Amino acid sequence: MKVDIQNRSITLVKKDNHWVTANAEAVAFIFQDANTLLVQSPSQTIELRCLGIDRQAKTVRLQYKNQNYVAAITEPMDELLKTMGLENALQSKISLLKAPMPGLVLDILVVPGQQVELGEKLLILEAMKMENAIKSPTAGVVASIEICKGQAVDKNLVLIRFE
Repeated sequence: MKVDIQNRSITLVKKDNHWVTANAEAVAFIFQDANTLLVQSPSQTIELRCLGIDRQAKTVRLQYKNQNYVAAITEPMDELLKTMGLENALQSKISLLKAPMPGLVLDILVVPGQQVELGEKLLILEAMKMENAIKSPTAGVVASIEICKGQAVDKNLVLIRFE
């Protein structure tokens, strides 16, 4: 497995279900608690705290010496797909955003053709007298908006299509 932190790559090798080397140097991994890990090599010991894991994005948020880092995790299958030019083959393509609940569209924050990022606010939906920011489930381009401001929508109605 390869872990990239700020453009610095660390290759971890697993043997008999235990991590044994990091960048070809023998290491020991010692779990202090559920979120703290000591990485011990002949030359140094590093304490890392896990702040969170995003399995879908294949990233882990780590803290080292009171600084936070986001590490990208690459597995052998990812490397193989990349060499074949298919690095996005394992990612599911989301093409529709559906209403998560019945409600009233208060505002639409995007337009067709607009590039959006994962988690970006797309529209405001009022449901049960509460305003809910509906966020993008994917990074991509808005192909079309299937609703209009002030429209009442039912659960699972298609709101936005992505390219």
